[in-house]
Amino acid sequence: MKVTFPEVCWQDAERWGNDGKYYTASGVTAGIDMALGFIADRYDRAMAEDIARSMEYVWNDDPARDPFAR
Repeated sequence: MKVTFPEVCWQDAERWGNDGKYYTASGVTAGIDMALGFIADRYDRAMAEDIARSMEYVWNDDPARDPFAR
């Protein structure tokens, strides 16, 4: 059973996103992408890129590009 809430703006193929102070992600690695996006939003992009590089992580910085969405 799918429950929907009219006040929620569902995104069918969004890997991660934010609405003001709220951030949400569609999975574990999407959560890493989201956290880096949060850092880029709150601090700056260079810091997020430095963190991703130090983790040896390839950051998917486009929340609308989810290669695993159906």
